[in-house]
Amino acid sequence: MEQETKPYRREDYALGNGMYLSERQVAVLKELAKGASNKQIAHKLGVAEPTIKMHVSSLLRALKVQNRVQILLKAVELHFVRID
Repeated sequence: MEQETKPYRREDYALGNGMYLSERQVAVLKELAKGASNKQIAHKLGVAEPTIKMHVSSLLRALKVQNRVQILLKAVELHFVRID
C-alpha cells in the first residue's frame, strides 16, 4: 500500500463539480490509504487528533460517502490513491 510521494497539484484532485480536495485533505487521505488511525495521522502531520477527525468528516462530505472504507473506495475510483 505504499503511496508515491509527488507534489500536491490541485487539478489532480478534482471532484468534478468545480470542487477540489485541499492539500491537507489529500495528506490525510494518503495516510488513511496506509491504514493509519486518526491518532497516527495526527502525530505524523503534527496536528491534534480532533483536527484529523474534522478532515475525515470533510472527506466524507466531499466524496459523498458514509465511512472510511467508502472514502478509500471512492478515492481509488477517482485515481486519488492507489492501494496495492
